[in-house]
Amino acid sequence: MFIRVEPADFFMYRVILIFDLERPDSEDQAVRDYLTENELDAKYQSNGELDDRQCEFLQFGGCYLGKHLDSIGGIQRSAVEIELLTEEIETHLNAAAAQPLDLSAEQRSQAVATLAKDFQQEESFQTDENGNLVAVLDGDAVREAARKLAVTLP
Repeated sequence: MFIRVEPADFFMYRVILIFDLERPDSEDQAVRDYLTENELDAKYQSNGELDDRQCEFLQFGGCYLGKHLDSIGGIQRSAVEIELLTEEIETHLNAAAAQPLDLSAEQRSQAVATLAKDFQQEESFQTDENGNLVAVLDGDAVREAARKLAVTLP
């Protein structure tokens, strides 16, 4: 999901939430659920193309959605953090080929998801030279946590 903020009438702005219909992002459903739970209805809703992708556009008045933007941004950030952590954890677990975890594919997937939530803390992230958020985890700590978790999985 993308968030676009545009100027509108005199000292006003509009917020457009853009959902990729062909390749939904991991936060899309959580954002849609948030809108429903908070009874937030788009002023305008349409489908169209953006950068050669089929998208759904939900347009809101800035004042109407404004106080909810922090919550929606938090949902989006959390989803990005989980994606970054999952990739970083997989990298560290794959580097442990000499001592592989004895897990089925389903158990490994469950372990990685649990570890991503466990490591989702502020100190697990930094920004790179381009200002992008990156996950930075200690490989030994990840592998140790995975070993401990492996004995508890069914």
